[in-house]
Amino acid sequence: MSTLSAEEKYRNFIPEESRKYLEKLFVEFNRTVTLEVYTAEGEHREYNEFTLNICRAFNVFSDKIELREYAVDSEMGKNRNIIATPTILISPDEYDIRFLGAPAGEEGRALVEALNLASKGADGISDSTKEILEPLEKDRLIKIFASPTCPYCPGQAINAFKAAVARPDKISAWNISTLDNENMAHEYKVGSVPHTDINDTVTFTGLEPEEKFMLQLLFLKPLEEVVEEQRAAKAEATEETVYEDVDLVIVGGGPAGMSAGIYAKRSGLSCIILEKQGVGGQVALTPKVENYPGFTNIQGFELVEILGSHARQYTDIHQFAEVKDAKYGPRIEIVTDEKHYQAKGVLLATGVNVRMLGVPGENKFYGHGVSYCATCDGNFYKGGKAVIVGGGNTALTDALHLKHLGIETTIVHRGDKFRAEKVLQDSVNREGIKIIWNSQVTEIIGEDQVESARIINKDGAETILDTDVVFVAIGHTANTELAEKLGCELRPDGFIKVDPTQRTSVERVYAAGDVTGGVRQIITATGQGAAAALTAFDDFTRLFDDSKENTKNIW
Repeated sequence: MSTLSAEEKYRNFIPEESRKYLEKLFVEFNRTVTLEVYTAEGEHREYNEFTLNICRAFNVFSDKIELREYAVDSEMGKNRNIIATPTILISPDEYDIRFLGAPAGEEGRALVEALNLASKGADGISDSTKEILEPLEKDRLIKIFASPTCPYCPGQAINAFKAAVARPDKISAWNISTLDNENMAHEYKVGSVPHTDINDTVTFTGLEPEEKFMLQLLFLKPLEEVVEEQRAAKAEATEETVYEDVDLVIVGGGPAGMSAGIYAKRSGLSCIILEKQGVGGQVALTPKVENYPGFTNIQGFELVEILGSHARQYTDIHQFAEVKDAKYGPRIEIVTDEKHYQAKGVLLATGVNVRMLGVPGENKFYGHGVSYCATCDGNFYKGGKAVIVGGGNTALTDALHLKHLGIETTIVHRGDKFRAEKVLQDSVNREGIKIIWNSQVTEIIGEDQVESARIINKDGAETILDTDVVFVAIGHTANTELAEKLGCELRPDGFIKVDPTQRTSVERVYAAGDVTGGVRQIITATGQGAAAALTAFDDFTRLFDDSKENTKNIW
Protein backbone atom coordinates (compact mmCIF):
# COMPACT_ATOMS: atom_id res chain seq x y z
CA MET A 1 0.00 0.00 0.00
CA SER A 2 1.29 3.45 -0.92
CA THR A 3 2.31 5.68 1.96
CA LEU A 4 1.85 8.85 -0.12
CA SER A 5 -1.02 11.10 0.80
CA ALA A 6 -3.32 12.44 -1.92
CA GLU A 7 -1.66 15.85 -1.59
CA GLU A 8 1.82 14.36 -2.01
CA LYS A 9 0.66 12.33 -5.01
CA TYR A 10 -0.60 15.38 -6.87
CA ARG A 11 2.36 17.52 -5.82
CA ASN A 12 4.70 14.90 -7.32
CA PHE A 13 2.69 14.76 -10.56
CA ILE A 14 4.66 17.76 -11.83
CA PRO A 15 8.51 17.67 -11.98
CA GLU A 16 10.32 19.52 -9.20
CA GLU A 17 11.76 22.32 -11.36
CA SER A 18 8.37 23.13 -12.88
CA ARG A 19 6.70 22.79 -9.49
CA LYS A 20 8.99 25.41 -7.94
CA TYR A 21 8.31 27.81 -10.81
CA LEU A 22 4.53 27.35 -10.52
CA GLU A 23 4.45 27.73 -6.75
CA LYS A 24 6.38 31.00 -7.05
CA LEU A 25 4.07 32.21 -9.82
CA PHE A 26 0.88 31.32 -7.97
CA VAL A 27 2.03 33.14 -4.80
CA GLU A 28 2.09 36.36 -6.82
CA PHE A 29 -1.52 35.97 -8.04
CA ASN A 30 -3.58 39.08 -7.36
CA ARG A 31 -6.75 37.13 -6.68
CA THR A 32 -8.18 33.63 -6.52
CA VAL A 33 -8.69 31.83 -9.84
CA THR A 34 -11.38 29.19 -10.22
CA LEU A 35 -10.74 26.03 -12.23
CA GLU A 36 -13.80 24.03 -13.31
CA VAL A 37 -12.99 20.62 -14.80
CA TYR A 38 -15.59 18.59 -16.71
CA THR A 39 -15.02 14.91 -17.48
CA ALA A 40 -17.05 11.88 -18.54
CA GLU A 41 -16.74 8.17 -17.86
CA GLY A 42 -15.35 5.96 -20.62
CA GLU A 43 -14.57 8.40 -23.39
CA HIS A 44 -11.04 9.87 -23.41
CA ARG A 45 -10.23 8.19 -20.10
CA GLU A 46 -6.48 8.89 -20.23
CA TYR A 47 -7.00 12.53 -21.24
CA ASN A 48 -9.53 12.99 -18.45
CA GLU A 49 -7.19 11.47 -15.86
CA PHE A 50 -4.26 13.64 -16.97
CA THR A 51 -6.41 16.78 -16.85
CA LEU A 52 -7.72 16.04 -13.38
CA ASN A 53 -4.22 15.28 -12.10
CA ILE A 54 -2.69 18.52 -13.38
CA CYS A 55 -5.57 20.65 -12.10
CA ARG A 56 -5.51 18.92 -8.71
CA ALA A 57 -1.78 19.56 -8.56
CA PHE A 58 -2.33 23.27 -9.22
CA ASN A 59 -4.94 23.29 -6.45
CA VAL A 60 -2.45 21.70 -4.05
CA PHE A 61 0.26 24.20 -4.96
CA SER A 62 -1.73 27.30 -4.04
CA ASP A 63 -4.69 28.47 -1.99
CA LYS A 64 -5.30 31.02 -4.76
CA ILE A 65 -6.53 28.28 -7.09
CA GLU A 66 -9.96 26.88 -6.33
CA LEU A 67 -10.80 23.60 -8.06
CA ARG A 68 -14.31 22.37 -8.86
CA GLU A 69 -14.97 19.02 -10.57
CA TYR A 70 -18.12 18.13 -12.51
CA ALA A 71 -19.41 15.50 -14.88
CA VAL A 72 -20.04 16.66 -18.43
CA ASP A 73 -23.69 15.60 -18.21
CA SER A 74 -24.26 17.34 -14.87
CA GLU A 75 -26.62 20.28 -14.52
CA MET A 76 -23.62 22.59 -14.29
CA GLY A 77 -22.19 21.04 -17.45
CA LYS A 78 -25.40 21.80 -19.30
CA ASN A 79 -25.49 25.36 -17.94
CA ARG A 80 -21.89 25.94 -19.06
CA ASN A 81 -22.52 24.46 -22.53
CA ILE A 82 -19.81 21.80 -22.19
CA ILE A 83 -19.40 19.96 -25.50
CA ALA A 84 -16.18 17.97 -25.03
CA THR A 85 -14.40 15.86 -22.46
CA PRO A 86 -12.21 16.87 -20.80
CA THR A 87 -12.96 20.60 -20.62
CA ILE A 88 -11.38 23.19 -18.31
CA LEU A 89 -12.99 26.56 -17.59
CA ILE A 90 -10.95 29.44 -16.16
CA SER A 91 -12.85 31.68 -13.70
CA PRO A 92 -16.08 31.03 -15.63
CA ASP A 93 -18.16 33.50 -13.63
CA GLU A 94 -15.97 36.28 -15.08
CA TYR A 95 -14.62 34.96 -18.39
CA ASP A 96 -15.37 32.43 -21.10
CA ILE A 97 -11.86 30.99 -21.35
CA ARG A 98 -11.82 27.25 -21.83
CA PHE A 99 -9.61 24.34 -22.81
CA LEU A 100 -11.19 21.56 -24.81
CA GLY A 101 -8.89 18.58 -24.38
CA ALA A 102 -6.03 17.71 -22.05
CA PRO A 103 -3.50 20.53 -21.57
CA ALA A 104 -0.48 18.35 -22.35
CA GLY A 105 2.91 19.47 -23.60
CA GLU A 106 2.95 23.00 -24.99
CA GLU A 107 -0.73 23.45 -24.18
CA GLY A 108 0.19 23.23 -20.50
CA ARG A 109 2.09 26.51 -20.94
CA ALA A 110 -1.05 28.09 -22.36
CA LEU A 111 -3.06 26.89 -19.35
CA VAL A 112 -0.59 28.40 -16.88
CA GLU A 113 -0.66 31.74 -18.72
CA ALA A 114 -4.47 31.66 -18.78
CA LEU A 115 -4.47 31.29 -14.99
CA ASN A 116 -1.98 34.13 -14.69
CA LEU A 117 -4.07 36.43 -16.89
CA ALA A 118 -7.26 35.60 -14.98
CA SER A 119 -5.50 36.47 -11.70
CA LYS A 120 -4.39 39.87 -13.03
CA GLY A 121 -7.59 40.75 -14.85
CA ALA A 122 -7.56 43.95 -16.90
CA ASP A 123 -4.33 45.03 -15.16
CA GLY A 124 -2.47 42.37 -17.15
CA ILE A 125 -3.65 43.65 -20.54
CA SER A 126 -1.66 46.17 -22.57
CA ASP A 127 -3.08 49.61 -23.24
CA SER A 128 -2.86 49.05 -27.00
CA THR A 129 -5.03 45.90 -26.81
CA LYS A 130 -7.60 47.68 -24.64
CA GLU A 131 -7.68 50.60 -27.07
CA ILE A 132 -8.10 48.37 -30.12
CA LEU A 133 -10.94 46.32 -28.61
CA GLU A 134 -12.78 49.18 -26.90
CA PRO A 135 -15.06 49.88 -29.95
CA LEU A 136 -16.11 46.21 -30.28
CA GLU A 137 -19.91 45.96 -30.27
CA LYS A 138 -20.67 42.38 -31.36
CA ASP A 139 -19.75 39.06 -29.75
CA ARG A 140 -16.67 37.15 -30.81
CA LEU A 141 -15.98 33.42 -30.31
CA ILE A 142 -12.33 32.60 -30.90
CA LYS A 143 -11.32 28.98 -31.42
CA ILE A 144 -7.58 28.26 -31.33
CA PHE A 145 -6.79 24.75 -32.59
CA ALA A 146 -3.50 23.63 -31.06
CA SER A 147 -1.24 20.64 -30.62
CA PRO A 148 0.83 19.52 -27.60
CA THR A 149 3.96 19.55 -29.78
CA CYS A 150 3.43 23.00 -31.32
CA PRO A 151 5.71 25.61 -29.67
CA TYR A 152 3.88 28.47 -31.42
CA CYS A 153 0.36 27.51 -30.32
CA PRO A 154 0.53 28.90 -26.76
CA GLY A 155 1.38 32.35 -28.11
CA GLN A 156 -1.72 32.45 -30.32
CA ALA A 157 -3.89 31.04 -27.52
CA ILE A 158 -2.57 33.74 -25.18
CA ASN A 159 -3.56 36.38 -27.72
CA ALA A 160 -7.10 35.02 -27.53
CA PHE A 161 -7.08 34.86 -23.72
CA LYS A 162 -5.91 38.47 -23.50
CA ALA A 163 -8.80 39.50 -25.72
CA ALA A 164 -11.26 37.60 -23.52
CA VAL A 165 -9.90 39.26 -20.37
CA ALA A 166 -9.91 42.70 -22.00
CA ARG A 167 -13.55 42.37 -23.15
CA PRO A 168 -15.21 39.59 -21.14
CA ASP A 169 -18.61 41.00 -22.07
CA LYS A 170 -18.04 40.33 -25.78
CA ILE A 171 -15.23 37.81 -26.30
CA SER A 172 -14.94 34.06 -25.68
CA ALA A 173 -11.63 32.21 -26.13
CA TRP A 174 -11.39 28.45 -26.58
CA ASN A 175 -8.17 26.46 -26.87
CA ILE A 176 -9.01 23.20 -28.66
CA SER A 177 -6.54 20.32 -28.64
CA THR A 178 -6.47 18.61 -32.02
CA LEU A 179 -5.10 15.49 -30.34
CA ASP A 180 -8.33 14.63 -28.53
CA ASN A 181 -10.79 16.62 -30.63
CA GLU A 182 -10.02 15.14 -34.05
CA ASN A 183 -13.60 15.37 -35.30
CA MET A 184 -13.80 19.08 -34.54
CA ALA A 185 -10.41 19.68 -36.14
CA HIS A 186 -11.62 17.84 -39.26
CA GLU A 187 -14.85 19.87 -39.28
CA TYR A 188 -12.84 23.10 -39.27
CA LYS A 189 -10.40 21.79 -41.90
CA VAL A 190 -7.39 22.18 -39.63
CA GLY A 191 -4.23 21.13 -41.44
CA SER A 192 -1.69 23.28 -39.63
CA VAL A 193 -1.53 24.76 -36.14
CA PRO A 194 -2.03 27.17 -34.59
CA HIS A 195 -5.26 27.49 -36.55
CA THR A 196 -7.51 30.38 -35.51
CA ASP A 197 -11.22 30.58 -36.28
CA ILE A 198 -13.31 33.60 -35.30
CA ASN A 199 -17.11 33.37 -35.37
CA ASP A 200 -16.93 30.66 -38.05
CA THR A 201 -16.29 33.59 -40.39
CA VAL A 202 -12.54 34.12 -40.76
CA THR A 203 -9.58 31.82 -40.24
CA PHE A 204 -5.85 32.40 -39.82
CA THR A 205 -2.91 30.02 -39.69
CA GLY A 206 0.18 30.62 -37.59
CA LEU A 207 1.22 32.77 -34.65
CA GLU A 208 0.60 36.50 -35.05
CA PRO A 209 1.78 39.61 -33.21
CA GLU A 210 -0.67 40.70 -30.52
CA GLU A 211 -1.76 43.98 -32.12
CA LYS A 212 -2.34 42.32 -35.49
CA PHE A 213 -4.42 39.61 -33.83
CA MET A 214 -6.56 42.19 -32.04
CA LEU A 215 -7.21 44.26 -35.16
CA GLN A 216 -8.28 41.19 -37.13
CA LEU A 217 -10.51 40.21 -34.24
CA LEU A 218 -12.11 43.66 -34.21
CA PHE A 219 -12.69 43.91 -37.96
CA LEU A 220 -13.29 40.20 -38.66
CA LYS A 221 -11.01 40.25 -41.68
CA PRO A 222 -7.29 39.94 -42.49
CA LEU A 223 -5.22 42.92 -41.45
CA GLU A 224 -4.09 43.47 -45.02
CA GLU A 225 -7.70 44.14 -46.04
CA VAL A 226 -8.22 46.48 -43.08
CA VAL A 227 -5.10 48.48 -43.93
CA GLU A 228 -6.06 48.71 -47.59
CA GLU A 229 -9.53 49.99 -46.73
CA GLN A 230 -8.12 52.59 -44.34
CA ARG A 231 -5.56 53.61 -46.95
CA ALA A 232 -8.29 54.13 -49.54
CA ALA A 233 -10.39 56.13 -47.08
CA LYS A 234 -7.46 58.41 -46.24
CA ALA A 235 -6.70 58.91 -49.92
CA GLU A 236 -10.28 60.04 -50.52
CA ALA A 237 -10.25 62.32 -47.48
CA THR A 238 -7.19 64.32 -48.52
CA GLU A 239 -4.73 64.57 -51.34
CA GLU A 240 -2.39 66.86 -49.42
CA THR A 241 1.08 65.43 -48.81
CA VAL A 242 2.16 65.66 -45.17
CA TYR A 243 5.90 66.11 -44.56
CA GLU A 244 7.78 65.63 -41.30
CA ASP A 245 11.43 66.40 -40.63
CA VAL A 246 13.24 63.92 -38.41
CA ASP A 247 16.86 63.09 -37.74
CA LEU A 248 16.64 59.30 -38.04
CA VAL A 249 13.96 57.05 -39.51
CA ILE A 250 14.21 53.49 -38.20
CA VAL A 251 12.51 50.94 -40.45
CA GLY A 252 11.63 47.84 -38.44
CA GLY A 253 10.30 47.35 -34.92
CA GLY A 254 12.22 44.26 -33.86
CA PRO A 255 14.93 44.17 -31.17
CA ALA A 256 17.43 46.02 -33.40
CA GLY A 257 14.97 48.79 -34.27
CA MET A 258 13.71 49.26 -30.72
CA SER A 259 17.23 49.32 -29.29
CA ALA A 260 18.22 51.90 -31.92
CA GLY A 261 15.24 54.04 -30.98
CA ILE A 262 16.31 54.11 -27.34
CA TYR A 263 19.92 55.01 -28.11
CA ALA A 264 19.08 57.54 -30.81
CA LYS A 265 16.73 59.47 -28.55
CA ARG A 266 19.13 59.35 -25.62
CA SER A 267 21.78 60.81 -27.93
CA GLY A 268 19.53 63.75 -28.69
CA LEU A 269 18.31 62.66 -32.12
CA SER A 270 14.69 62.93 -33.12
CA CYS A 271 13.56 59.59 -34.53
CA ILE A 272 10.59 57.47 -35.49
CA ILE A 273 10.22 53.70 -35.75
CA LEU A 274 8.11 52.42 -38.66
CA GLU A 275 6.92 48.82 -38.39
CA LYS A 276 4.67 47.31 -41.06
CA GLN A 277 3.48 44.50 -38.76
CA GLY A 278 3.40 44.33 -34.96
CA VAL A 279 6.50 45.08 -32.91
CA GLY A 280 8.96 42.33 -32.05
CA GLY A 281 9.86 40.80 -35.40
CA GLN A 282 10.87 37.14 -35.20
CA VAL A 283 11.12 37.35 -31.39
CA ALA A 284 7.36 37.89 -31.10
CA LEU A 285 6.93 34.53 -32.82
CA THR A 286 9.56 32.72 -30.75
CA PRO A 287 8.01 30.34 -28.21
CA LYS A 288 10.83 30.37 -25.67
CA VAL A 289 13.97 32.47 -25.23
CA GLU A 290 16.68 31.02 -22.99
CA ASN A 291 19.81 32.88 -24.11
CA TYR A 292 19.00 36.57 -23.64
CA PRO A 293 21.10 37.89 -20.74
CA GLY A 294 19.03 38.67 -17.68
CA PHE A 295 16.28 36.15 -18.51
CA THR A 296 17.04 32.47 -18.00
CA ASN A 297 13.72 31.55 -19.58
CA ILE A 298 11.15 33.92 -21.06
CA GLN A 299 8.50 33.61 -23.73
CA GLY A 300 9.14 35.62 -26.87
CA PHE A 301 6.02 37.75 -26.62
CA GLU A 302 6.87 38.64 -23.01
CA LEU A 303 10.34 39.83 -24.01
CA VAL A 304 8.78 41.87 -26.82
CA GLU A 305 6.42 43.55 -24.35
CA ILE A 306 9.39 44.52 -22.16
CA LEU A 307 11.45 45.83 -25.09
CA GLY A 308 8.47 47.63 -26.61
CA SER A 309 7.48 49.29 -23.34
CA HIS A 310 11.06 50.50 -22.86
CA ALA A 311 11.38 51.83 -26.42
CA ARG A 312 8.06 53.69 -26.23
CA GLN A 313 9.38 55.68 -23.29
CA TYR A 314 11.79 57.31 -25.74
CA THR A 315 10.26 57.32 -29.20
CA ASP A 316 7.07 56.77 -31.18
CA ILE A 317 6.57 53.39 -32.80
CA HIS A 318 4.19 53.51 -35.76
CA GLN A 319 2.84 50.00 -36.25
CA PHE A 320 1.33 48.85 -39.55
CA ALA A 321 3.14 51.70 -41.29
CA GLU A 322 4.64 50.23 -44.43
CA VAL A 323 7.36 52.12 -46.27
CA LYS A 324 6.23 52.51 -49.87
CA ASP A 325 9.25 54.33 -51.28
CA ALA A 326 12.66 55.77 -50.40
CA LYS A 327 14.55 58.54 -52.19
CA TYR A 328 18.17 59.37 -51.47
CA GLY A 329 19.39 62.95 -51.32
CA PRO A 330 20.70 65.63 -48.91
CA ARG A 331 17.61 64.63 -46.94
CA ILE A 332 16.52 61.01 -47.37
CA GLU A 333 12.80 60.84 -48.08
CA ILE A 334 10.89 57.89 -46.62
CA VAL A 335 7.35 57.57 -47.93
CA THR A 336 4.43 55.91 -46.14
CA ASP A 337 0.71 56.20 -46.82
CA GLU A 338 0.35 58.87 -44.15
CA LYS A 339 3.55 60.93 -44.40
CA HIS A 340 6.73 61.73 -46.22
CA TYR A 341 9.59 61.72 -43.69
CA GLN A 342 12.59 63.88 -44.58
CA ALA A 343 15.48 62.44 -42.60
CA LYS A 344 19.15 63.01 -42.12
CA GLY A 345 19.61 59.24 -42.12
CA VAL A 346 17.85 55.89 -42.23
CA LEU A 347 18.43 52.74 -40.21
CA LEU A 348 17.25 49.52 -41.86
CA ALA A 349 16.26 46.88 -39.31
CA THR A 350 13.92 45.05 -41.68
CA GLY A 351 14.70 41.49 -40.62
CA VAL A 352 14.10 38.27 -42.50
CA ASN A 353 11.27 36.06 -43.74
CA VAL A 354 10.97 32.29 -43.90
CA ARG A 355 12.34 31.17 -47.27
CA MET A 356 9.69 29.59 -49.47
CA LEU A 357 10.17 27.19 -52.34
CA GLY A 358 8.34 29.44 -54.78
CA VAL A 359 6.89 26.51 -56.72
CA PRO A 360 3.39 25.78 -58.03
CA GLY A 361 1.10 24.35 -55.35
CA GLU A 362 2.98 25.85 -52.39
CA ASN A 363 0.55 28.69 -51.75
CA LYS A 364 -2.50 26.61 -52.65
CA PHE A 365 -1.77 23.97 -50.02
CA TYR A 366 -0.24 26.17 -47.30
CA GLY A 367 -1.71 25.01 -44.02
CA HIS A 368 -3.22 21.94 -45.69
CA GLY A 369 -0.28 19.84 -46.77
CA VAL A 370 2.48 22.44 -46.98
CA SER A 371 4.03 23.45 -43.67
CA TYR A 372 7.08 25.25 -42.31
CA CYS A 373 6.93 23.64 -38.84
CA ALA A 374 7.13 19.86 -38.58
CA THR A 375 6.98 20.04 -34.79
CA CYS A 376 3.66 21.88 -35.02
CA ASP A 377 1.95 19.83 -37.71
CA GLY A 378 3.59 16.40 -37.73
CA ASN A 379 0.82 14.79 -35.68
CA PHE A 380 -1.67 15.35 -38.50
CA TYR A 381 0.23 12.93 -40.73
CA LYS A 382 0.88 9.93 -38.49
CA GLY A 383 0.89 6.78 -40.57
CA GLY A 384 1.36 8.78 -43.75
CA LYS A 385 4.21 10.02 -45.91
CA ALA A 386 6.20 13.23 -45.67
CA VAL A 387 8.82 15.07 -47.70
CA ILE A 388 11.31 17.35 -45.93
CA VAL A 389 13.05 19.94 -48.12
CA GLY A 390 16.40 21.17 -46.81
CA GLY A 391 19.80 20.11 -45.56
CA GLY A 392 20.48 22.09 -42.40
CA ASN A 393 19.90 21.44 -38.71
CA THR A 394 16.20 22.28 -38.89
CA ALA A 395 15.53 19.95 -41.81
CA LEU A 396 17.26 16.98 -40.21
CA THR A 397 15.71 17.62 -36.80
CA ASP A 398 12.29 17.75 -38.46
CA ALA A 399 12.96 14.50 -40.31
CA LEU A 400 13.90 12.70 -37.09
CA HIS A 401 10.79 14.06 -35.36
CA LEU A 402 8.54 12.81 -38.16
CA LYS A 403 10.24 9.42 -38.26
CA HIS A 404 9.59 8.97 -34.55
CA LEU A 405 5.91 9.76 -35.14
CA GLY A 406 5.72 6.80 -37.48
CA ILE A 407 5.68 8.85 -40.68
CA GLU A 408 7.48 7.54 -43.76
CA THR A 409 9.91 10.41 -44.32
CA THR A 410 12.08 11.43 -47.26
CA ILE A 411 14.61 14.28 -47.26
CA VAL A 412 15.09 16.15 -50.54
CA HIS A 413 18.32 18.16 -50.63
CA ARG A 414 19.73 20.18 -53.50
CA GLY A 415 23.36 19.38 -52.59
CA ASP A 416 25.42 16.22 -52.23
CA LYS A 417 26.09 16.70 -48.51
CA PHE A 418 24.26 18.18 -45.53
CA ARG A 419 25.11 21.42 -43.73
CA ALA A 420 23.70 20.06 -40.48
CA GLU A 421 25.71 19.06 -37.42
CA LYS A 422 27.35 15.64 -37.65
CA VAL A 423 25.35 14.25 -34.73
CA LEU A 424 22.14 14.93 -36.64
CA GLN A 425 23.54 13.39 -39.82
CA ASP A 426 24.52 10.28 -37.87
CA SER A 427 21.03 10.04 -36.37
CA VAL A 428 19.39 10.33 -39.81
CA ASN A 429 21.61 7.54 -41.14
CA ARG A 430 20.95 5.39 -38.10
CA GLU A 431 17.18 5.80 -38.49
CA GLY A 432 17.38 4.82 -42.16
CA ILE A 433 15.62 7.95 -43.40
CA LYS A 434 15.57 8.07 -47.19
CA ILE A 435 17.56 10.92 -48.81
CA ILE A 436 17.28 12.20 -52.36
CA TRP A 437 20.48 14.11 -53.13
CA ASN A 438 21.18 16.80 -55.73
CA SER A 439 17.49 17.40 -56.28
CA GLN A 440 14.80 20.03 -55.88
CA VAL A 441 11.03 20.01 -55.43
CA THR A 442 9.61 21.92 -58.41
CA GLU A 443 5.88 21.39 -57.89
CA ILE A 444 3.46 20.25 -55.18
CA ILE A 445 0.64 18.29 -56.77
CA GLY A 446 -2.91 17.53 -55.67
CA GLU A 447 -6.60 18.31 -56.07
CA ASP A 448 -8.18 18.98 -52.68
CA GLN A 449 -5.09 17.87 -50.75
CA VAL A 450 -1.41 17.19 -51.37
CA GLU A 451 -0.90 13.96 -53.26
CA SER A 452 2.68 14.11 -54.53
CA ALA A 453 5.74 16.25 -55.21
CA ARG A 454 7.55 16.69 -58.50
CA ILE A 455 11.31 16.31 -57.99
CA ILE A 456 14.00 17.11 -60.54
CA ASN A 457 17.57 15.89 -60.22
CA LYS A 458 20.50 18.15 -61.21
CA ASP A 459 20.89 15.98 -64.34
CA GLY A 460 17.31 16.75 -65.35
CA ALA A 461 15.76 13.42 -64.37
CA GLU A 462 12.21 13.89 -63.04
CA THR A 463 10.42 11.89 -60.34
CA ILE A 464 6.87 12.09 -58.95
CA LEU A 465 7.03 11.12 -55.27
CA ASP A 466 3.81 10.28 -53.43
CA THR A 467 3.42 12.23 -50.19
CA ASP A 468 0.77 13.60 -47.85
CA VAL A 469 2.72 16.68 -46.80
CA VAL A 470 5.75 18.77 -47.76
CA PHE A 471 7.68 20.39 -44.91
CA VAL A 472 9.92 23.26 -46.03
CA ALA A 473 13.08 23.96 -43.99
CA ILE A 474 15.42 25.95 -46.23
CA GLY A 475 16.23 28.95 -44.06
CA HIS A 476 15.38 32.64 -44.34
CA THR A 477 15.66 35.48 -46.84
CA ALA A 478 16.65 39.02 -45.89
CA ASN A 479 14.18 41.87 -46.47
CA THR A 480 16.44 44.06 -48.57
CA GLU A 481 14.02 45.84 -50.93
CA LEU A 482 14.61 49.24 -49.34
CA ALA A 483 18.34 48.67 -49.12
CA GLU A 484 18.49 47.93 -52.81
CA LYS A 485 16.34 50.95 -53.63
CA LEU A 486 18.78 53.15 -51.71
CA GLY A 487 21.75 51.56 -53.48
CA CYS A 488 23.24 49.60 -50.57
CA GLU A 489 25.69 46.85 -51.39
CA LEU A 490 24.58 43.33 -50.48
CA ARG A 491 26.69 40.38 -49.39
CA PRO A 492 26.95 37.32 -51.65
CA ASP A 493 24.36 35.56 -49.46
CA GLY A 494 21.82 38.36 -49.98
CA PHE A 495 22.14 40.15 -46.63
CA ILE A 496 23.05 43.84 -46.29
CA LYS A 497 26.79 44.47 -46.12
CA VAL A 498 27.81 46.62 -43.13
CA ASP A 499 31.07 47.64 -41.47
CA PRO A 500 31.73 47.13 -37.72
CA THR A 501 29.90 50.40 -36.94
CA GLN A 502 26.76 49.32 -38.89
CA ARG A 503 27.35 51.73 -41.79
CA THR A 504 26.28 50.43 -45.19
CA SER A 505 27.99 51.32 -48.46
CA VAL A 506 25.70 54.36 -48.73
CA GLU A 507 26.43 57.35 -46.50
CA ARG A 508 23.81 57.97 -43.77
CA VAL A 509 22.15 54.62 -44.39
CA TYR A 510 22.71 52.08 -41.60
CA ALA A 511 21.58 48.50 -41.04
CA ALA A 512 21.24 46.29 -37.97
CA GLY A 513 19.81 42.97 -36.88
CA ASP A 514 18.98 39.84 -38.86
CA VAL A 515 18.94 41.71 -42.19
CA THR A 516 22.75 42.00 -41.93
CA GLY A 517 23.22 38.21 -41.63
CA GLY A 518 25.99 36.73 -39.52
CA VAL A 519 25.07 35.67 -35.99
CA ARG A 520 21.33 36.25 -35.99
CA GLN A 521 20.54 36.39 -32.26
CA ILE A 522 18.44 38.78 -30.18
CA ILE A 523 21.46 39.98 -28.22
CA THR A 524 23.46 40.77 -31.36
CA ALA A 525 20.46 42.57 -32.88
CA THR A 526 20.04 44.86 -29.87
CA GLY A 527 23.78 45.53 -29.81
CA GLN A 528 23.85 46.36 -33.51
CA GLY A 529 20.84 48.64 -33.15
CA ALA A 530 22.54 50.57 -30.37
CA ALA A 531 25.80 50.80 -32.34
CA ALA A 532 23.98 52.03 -35.46
CA ALA A 533 22.19 54.79 -33.55
CA LEU A 534 25.44 56.00 -31.96
CA THR A 535 27.17 55.91 -35.34
CA ALA A 536 24.35 57.97 -36.83
CA PHE A 537 24.73 60.53 -34.05
CA ASP A 538 28.47 60.84 -34.75
CA ASP A 539 27.87 61.17 -38.50
CA PHE A 540 25.12 63.76 -38.16
CA THR A 541 27.26 65.84 -35.79
CA ARG A 542 30.04 65.80 -38.37
CA LEU A 543 27.91 66.28 -41.49
CA PHE A 544 25.13 68.64 -40.44
CA ASP A 545 25.05 72.13 -38.98
CA ASP A 546 21.56 72.59 -37.56
CA SER A 547 22.20 76.25 -36.79
CA LYS A 548 22.04 76.78 -40.53
CA GLU A 549 19.13 75.33 -42.39
CA ASN A 550 21.31 73.37 -44.76
CA THR A 551 23.91 70.64 -44.70
CA LYS A 552 27.63 70.82 -44.83
CA ASN A 553 29.38 69.32 -47.82
CA ILE A 554 28.37 65.72 -47.25
CA TRP A 555 29.39 64.53 -50.67
